[in-house]
Amino acid sequence: GKPGTTVGKLVFNTSMTGYHEILTDPSYAGEMITFTFPLIGIYGTSPEDAQSAGIHARGVLVSELSHSADSWRADRTLNDLLLYEGLTGISGIDTRQLTRHLRDQGEMLGVITSELDEAAARSELVKHPDFGEQDLVTEVTCAEPYSVAPRDGSSRYTVAAYDFGIKRGILTCLAERGCTVHVFPATATADELMGVDPDGVFLSNGPGDPERMDYALPHVKQLIDGVPLFGICLGHQLLARALDIPTYRLKFGNRGANHPVLELDSGRAHISSQNHSYAVALDDGPAGRPAAAEHGRSRAPLGADRPQAPYPHPLNGEVLVTHLNINDSSNEGIALRNRPVFSVQYHPEGCPGPRDNTYLFDRFVSLFNGG
Repeated sequence: GKPGTTVGKLVFNTSMTGYHEILTDPSYAGEMITFTFPLIGIYGTSPEDAQSAGIHARGVLVSELSHSADSWRADRTLNDLLLYEGLTGISGIDTRQLTRHLRDQGEMLGVITSELDEAAARSELVKHPDFGEQDLVTEVTCAEPYSVAPRDGSSRYTVAAYDFGIKRGILTCLAERGCTVHVFPATATADELMGVDPDGVFLSNGPGDPERMDYALPHVKQLIDGVPLFGICLGHQLLARALDIPTYRLKFGNRGANHPVLELDSGRAHISSQNHSYAVALDDGPAGRPAAAEHGRSRAPLGADRPQAPYPHPLNGEVLVTHLNINDSSNEGIALRNRPVFSVQYHPEGCPGPRDNTYLFDRFVSLFNGG
């Protein structure tokens, strides 16, 4: 990447592939990504894989960087992309040891530099604001509304979407199901979204702490009582907060394309793509938070004693827990009992990752006709 100095929140991602999609995911704004897979960049990068107009991460850490682009789809190497985007990275380090450190100590600020000594680099860390204090959504949301329609022109539905850092893969999944998606900035009002007469409302993924987004909560609350609503990742957390359910910071977050999620209604396990530092507090742990808030991951198995659907939360009898993380038992999905409103913590579109969960987009669209 580009020589220089960069500061950001150190996180790790366990995906074996999909580095281009990860780097261009706006949810990584403000973060320096440690890739646990030992060799990154072997198939280069392709514009078709980009999830937004540019790279939003603050830095990249890899064990070994491939300087080839061994794919007929590639238009440049990963290093060429990093140079083009002006992103600073580092290679040749033990990323798995670093990952173990982050797992044990939790996410923390880090600095990558090719020009400062250790003392100067440490001073950069001291000057940098805590990552929990920043509203990163304002850095990645669109400046003006725009629309995405099905490529074949067969638009049957209208969706109004909040752009908190929306990925192109999500827009594609909606367009493939006949939806024209009107995308609005994060600061848009509920009335603006309803002004396009939508069949449904979508709350997108995005970076940072949902507690920094009080400006959006009144509008999400207003939208709950309207047309069908579907939220993903940050959108899931904002929906929960609009229902007076708190969120909390995980010790080291969940990032990767191999996270198992249990759908309580069917009892089926799905492999999911995830990228989040915060979670919805729906367990009975300390201060109303799951054990994951204290230890990063709870290893208690989900067996016969797992919560059964429907699982009304005591904070609001209308809320049902629909999905749980099999690794740490954290919340992965909620729905309202008597309204067409639901959300999930993970990314059903994949990009990168498995496509096991695209059925959730079908479920969303089915609600447009009262399904």
